[in-house]
Amino acid sequence: MANQYEEDDYEDDTNDGTPTGEVPADLRKALKRLQRENKELKESNATTQSELRSRSVKDVLESKGVPSKVAKFIPSDVSTPDQVAAWLTENADVFGFSAETGSSDETKSENAGNYQRINNATETAISPTKDADLLAKLSNPNLTRNELDSLRGEGQSTGRRKF
Repeated sequence: MANQYEEDDYEDDTNDGTPTGEVPADLRKALKRLQRENKELKESNATTQSELRSRSVKDVLESKGVPSKVAKFIPSDVSTPDQVAAWLTENADVFGFSAETGSSDETKSENAGNYQRINNATETAISPTKDADLLAKLSNPNLTRNELDSLRGEGQSTGRRKF
Protein backbone atom coordinates (compact mmCIF):
# COMPACT_ATOMS: atom_id res chain seq x y z
CA MET A 1 0.00 0.00 0.00
CA ALA A 2 1.43 3.32 -1.03
CA ASN A 3 1.73 6.22 1.35
CA GLN A 4 -0.11 9.25 0.07
CA TYR A 5 2.61 11.54 1.38
CA GLU A 6 5.41 9.78 -0.35
CA GLU A 7 7.02 11.67 -3.21
CA ASP A 8 8.51 9.34 -5.75
CA ASP A 9 9.18 11.90 -8.45
CA TYR A 10 11.09 14.46 -6.36
CA GLU A 11 13.88 16.11 -8.29
CA ASP A 12 16.30 18.90 -7.49
CA ASP A 13 14.81 21.15 -10.16
CA THR A 14 12.85 24.39 -9.75
CA ASN A 15 9.67 25.08 -11.62
CA ASP A 16 11.52 26.72 -14.52
CA GLY A 17 13.90 23.80 -14.93
CA THR A 18 17.04 25.36 -13.41
CA PRO A 19 18.90 23.17 -10.97
CA THR A 20 18.77 24.20 -7.30
CA GLY A 21 22.49 24.83 -7.31
CA GLU A 22 21.93 28.13 -9.21
CA VAL A 23 19.04 29.43 -7.09
CA PRO A 24 21.24 31.20 -4.49
CA ALA A 25 23.04 33.07 -7.27
CA ASP A 26 19.71 34.17 -8.72
CA LEU A 27 18.55 35.27 -5.30
CA ARG A 28 21.73 37.32 -4.81
CA LYS A 29 21.15 39.02 -8.18
CA ALA A 30 17.54 39.76 -7.26
CA LEU A 31 18.64 41.10 -3.87
CA LYS A 32 21.21 43.42 -5.47
CA ARG A 33 18.63 44.63 -7.99
CA LEU A 34 16.11 45.34 -5.21
CA GLN A 35 18.77 47.10 -3.12
CA ARG A 36 19.68 49.31 -6.10
CA GLU A 37 15.99 50.16 -6.70
CA ASN A 38 15.56 50.88 -2.98
CA LYS A 39 18.54 53.24 -3.04
CA GLU A 40 17.17 55.08 -6.10
CA LEU A 41 13.76 55.43 -4.46
CA LYS A 42 15.30 56.77 -1.25
CA GLU A 43 17.28 59.37 -3.22
CA SER A 44 14.18 60.36 -5.16
CA ASN A 45 12.19 60.62 -1.93
CA ALA A 46 14.88 62.79 -0.32
CA THR A 47 14.90 65.12 -3.33
CA THR A 48 11.12 65.37 -3.31
CA GLN A 49 11.02 66.02 0.44
CA SER A 50 13.64 68.75 0.06
CA GLU A 51 11.67 70.45 -2.72
CA LEU A 52 8.45 70.16 -0.73
CA ARG A 53 10.08 71.73 2.32
CA SER A 54 11.51 74.57 0.21
CA ARG A 55 8.10 75.25 -1.30
CA SER A 56 6.41 75.12 2.09
CA VAL A 57 8.91 77.52 3.65
CA LYS A 58 8.66 79.89 0.69
CA ASP A 59 4.85 79.93 0.82
CA VAL A 60 4.77 80.63 4.56
CA LEU A 61 7.36 83.42 4.23
CA GLU A 62 5.35 85.05 1.43
CA SER A 63 2.10 84.80 3.38
CA LYS A 64 3.72 86.44 6.40
CA GLY A 65 5.39 89.17 4.33
CA VAL A 66 8.86 88.08 5.40
CA PRO A 67 11.83 88.43 3.00
CA SER A 68 12.72 85.15 1.32
CA LYS A 69 16.36 85.47 2.45
CA VAL A 70 15.26 84.40 5.93
CA ALA A 71 14.62 80.87 4.56
CA LYS A 72 18.32 79.96 4.75
CA PHE A 73 18.27 80.50 8.52
CA ILE A 74 15.33 78.18 9.17
CA PRO A 75 16.59 74.83 10.52
CA SER A 76 16.19 71.76 8.33
CA ASP A 77 14.04 69.93 10.89
CA VAL A 78 11.39 72.66 10.53
CA SER A 79 9.45 71.52 7.48
CA THR A 80 5.67 71.78 7.81
CA PRO A 81 3.91 75.13 7.37
CA ASP A 82 2.78 75.11 11.01
CA GLN A 83 6.34 74.53 12.20
CA VAL A 84 7.66 77.30 9.96
CA ALA A 85 5.00 79.72 11.22
CA ALA A 86 5.84 78.86 14.83
CA TRP A 87 9.56 79.32 14.15
CA LEU A 88 8.91 82.72 12.54
CA THR A 89 6.81 83.84 15.50
CA GLU A 90 9.51 82.69 17.91
CA ASN A 91 12.36 84.40 16.02
CA ALA A 92 10.59 87.50 14.68
CA ASP A 93 12.53 89.87 16.93
CA VAL A 94 15.87 88.46 15.75
CA PHE A 95 15.15 89.33 12.11
CA GLY A 96 13.32 92.58 12.84
CA PHE A 97 9.87 91.83 11.48
CA SER A 98 6.43 91.49 12.97
CA ALA A 99 5.09 87.95 13.13
CA GLU A 100 1.45 88.98 13.46
CA THR A 101 -0.88 86.82 11.47
CA GLY A 102 -3.90 89.05 11.85
CA SER A 103 -4.38 92.80 11.65
CA SER A 104 -4.32 94.81 14.84
CA ASP A 105 -7.04 97.29 15.74
CA GLU A 106 -4.69 100.19 15.00
CA THR A 107 -4.02 98.88 11.50
CA LYS A 108 -7.72 98.31 10.91
CA SER A 109 -8.62 101.85 11.99
CA GLU A 110 -5.85 103.30 9.82
CA ASN A 111 -7.14 101.32 6.84
CA ALA A 112 -10.70 102.47 7.54
CA GLY A 113 -9.49 106.11 7.61
CA ASN A 114 -7.66 105.64 4.31
CA TYR A 115 -10.73 104.02 2.78
CA GLN A 116 -12.90 106.96 3.90
CA ARG A 117 -10.44 109.49 2.40
CA ILE A 118 -10.50 107.65 -0.91
CA ASN A 119 -14.29 107.60 -0.92
CA ASN A 120 -14.49 111.31 -0.14
CA ALA A 121 -12.06 112.15 -2.92
CA THR A 122 -13.94 110.12 -5.50
CA GLU A 123 -17.32 111.54 -4.48
CA THR A 124 -16.25 115.14 -5.07
CA ALA A 125 -14.19 114.46 -8.17
CA ILE A 126 -15.45 115.37 -11.60
CA SER A 127 -16.31 112.30 -13.55
CA PRO A 128 -15.24 112.01 -17.18
CA THR A 129 -18.81 112.54 -18.29
CA LYS A 130 -18.97 115.83 -16.37
CA ASP A 131 -15.73 116.93 -18.04
CA ALA A 132 -17.19 116.28 -21.46
CA ASP A 133 -20.39 118.11 -20.50
CA LEU A 134 -18.42 121.10 -19.18
CA LEU A 135 -16.30 121.25 -22.32
CA ALA A 136 -19.43 121.22 -24.48
CA LYS A 137 -20.93 124.10 -22.50
CA LEU A 138 -17.71 126.13 -22.68
CA SER A 139 -17.49 125.55 -26.43
CA ASN A 140 -20.90 127.13 -26.94
CA PRO A 141 -20.39 130.49 -28.77
CA ASN A 142 -23.67 131.87 -27.36
CA LEU A 143 -22.55 131.45 -23.72
CA THR A 144 -23.52 134.47 -21.59
CA ARG A 145 -21.41 135.92 -18.85
CA ASN A 146 -23.84 134.74 -16.15
CA GLU A 147 -23.72 131.18 -17.53
CA LEU A 148 -19.92 131.32 -17.59
CA ASP A 149 -19.81 132.52 -13.98
CA SER A 150 -22.17 129.73 -12.89
CA LEU A 151 -19.96 127.17 -14.64
CA ARG A 152 -16.95 128.55 -12.81
CA GLY A 153 -18.86 128.36 -9.53
CA GLU A 154 -18.99 132.11 -8.92
CA GLY A 155 -22.74 132.45 -8.94
CA GLN A 156 -24.64 135.41 -10.41
CA SER A 157 -22.59 138.36 -11.54
CA THR A 158 -23.78 141.94 -11.01
CA GLY A 159 -21.87 143.17 -13.97
CA ARG A 160 -19.03 144.61 -11.96
CA ARG A 161 -15.94 142.59 -11.34
CA LYS A 162 -13.10 143.18 -8.99
CA PHE A 163 -9.75 142.39 -10.47
